[in-house]
Amino acid sequence: MRGLFGTLMLLSVSVGVATAAEPRPMEIADLFRFVRISDPQISPDGTRLVYPTTQVDLASNKTRTNLYLASIREPSKPKALTTSAKSDRHPRWSPDGRFILFESNRSGSNQIWIIPVDGGEARQLTHVSTGASNAIWSPDGKRIAFVSAVFPEFSHKPFAESNALNQKKLDEIAQSPVQARVFTKLFFRHWDEYVEDKRQHLFVLDLVERDGELVPQGDPRDVTPGDRDAYPTSMTFSVGDDFTFSPDGSHLIFTAVPERNEAWSTNYDLCRVPVVGGNIETLTRDNPAADGAPKFSPDGGKLAYRAQRRAGFEADRWEIMIVDVDPSGKFLGQPKSATVTPTSTFDASPESFVWLNNGAIAFVADWKGSVPLFALAIAGPNLEPKILIDHG
Repeated sequence: MRGLFGTLMLLSVSVGVATAAEPRPMEIADLFRFVRISDPQISPDGTRLVYPTTQVDLASNKTRTNLYLASIREPSKPKALTTSAKSDRHPRWSPDGRFILFESNRSGSNQIWIIPVDGGEARQLTHVSTGASNAIWSPDGKRIAFVSAVFPEFSHKPFAESNALNQKKLDEIAQSPVQARVFTKLFFRHWDEYVEDKRQHLFVLDLVERDGELVPQGDPRDVTPGDRDAYPTSMTFSVGDDFTFSPDGSHLIFTAVPERNEAWSTNYDLCRVPVVGGNIETLTRDNPAADGAPKFSPDGGKLAYRAQRRAGFEADRWEIMIVDVDPSGKFLGQPKSATVTPTSTFDASPESFVWLNNGAIAFVADWKGSVPLFALAIAGPNLEPKILIDHG
């Protein structure tokens, strides 16, 4: 963790604003000259880092985002992995470290692309009329899952048919001389964009290797069809990747939006669905408040996720819950809080978190005016979170 933090600090310094010859007040133009770094991802062997960088082009009034590779163990200049004039983001390493998935709008709409890490051109994997985002890998690297906001009335149909119907409806909306909008339910808008009666669904795409390249095998399949979002519609309930493959790759565990009364309910649930499609099972039905952000332990025997206790209260404290699971992600007992215990004095609200190789959990949380990095052991005599890094 300290190595990763140090690497990010060096990267930030290397691409930041050059020091002025003489001190002066900061201006708005200085902010536009910064290169913004986000979403760092460590390679499976722990030797490299891939991350997006965003630069502002004032002349065109646009930004461009590209992916960079950097060594963690040896000081070296970061290497540009992509050089698009568009936006390449959300990089994710393949389990064998040979490829990186990312999303890009370089073909006109946001789609999932893949690029070999050690040389080669990026290739487009998806051609979804409603776009594709937030792709992740299955544990064996033979499948990916991604998000697309589709019109739910077409979602039970085969992909080719539903994709064409989605495109037709999008075209009709764009070409209609009447641009007034009629809404009959909430939510009709999220922040700066209209929902347009669409739902965010999870899709699974099988991959096969041919001549050293991974290519799609068949069409993507919508594994969460129907009139319900299978991905958080509010940043309040989202941290990092909000869905994951089970350890054996047979299921997706995901954060589902409340099934009813979504405009005033906080009852987000963890759900589980086979990657081939089928019955959707609610795993956290006993909790009337929010659950989300599932992550499996390195050995696959436990699942960690965030949860709140007070129904309807968005600002409730988050806790990290732990539950034993089987390889398919099925709960084998009752979840227990790892951050709120009878002897704990820790009263912060964990945000993003990851499992460490030793079975502990690292997370960040607001704490006394700063945002330290905490480590939490989930077994042993001392289970109180410990601060690892605090630069507040």
